[in-house]
Amino acid sequence: MTVLTNPTDVYVLAQWLAGDHSNWAQAIENPPFFAHIRVGIRPLPNPISDDGVWLFLEQAYDYELKHPYRTAILHLIYLNDRIEMINYRLKNAEAFFGASRDRDKLSAIDAEAIERLYGCTQWVHRADRHTFKGAVEPGKHCCINRKGVDTYLSIEFEVTENTYSSLDRGYDVVTDEMVWGSVAGAFEFAKKVSFSDEISIGSIP
Repeated sequence: MTVLTNPTDVYVLAQWLAGDHSNWAQAIENPPFFAHIRVGIRPLPNPISDDGVWLFLEQAYDYELKHPYRTAILHLIYLNDRIEMINYRLKNAEAFFGASRDRDKLSAIDAEAIERLYGCTQWVHRADRHTFKGAVEPGKHCCINRKGVDTYLSIEFEVTENTYSSLDRGYDVVTDEMVWGSVAGAFEFAKKVSFSDEISIGSIP
């Protein structure tokens, strides 16, 4: 049975994402291919706009939580019969390292602190009652220079109430050959701490 995505799903997805996630079980089972990674996702105490939900994301090796190798701001809205997860970068990311576990630091993020990454929006749909699936918008416009090569980002992910899996890869913009990313499949995270109670159901358009 087809399950349609609806405006309230923005808040359901945000609540499922909001937490401290770990792939410890995967890292122990297959250490040559998977490092122990932690992903902290937490709502902004001071949302930048009234529509949808604003989340802070940081991704770090477990042994280096205070120095994440990836940070982002995600704006979740309902548009075109789907959830659109708009990506922003922090202009001074280091100032907010550790913010997913520090609400005071998180509250300092405002519109001046971020810059939108065009072409990097992720489109998300309900797969069924228990799962969301998403991917980067089509067009190969989310570009990253890695290893001296211009690549476009491909992300495919699934989210349930207590799990989060993501397969991130970069492909050469000319040849479409994979340049970086997991060769052993998706990273599989389990939610260890939930921040879902920090997300309130906003006004539904």
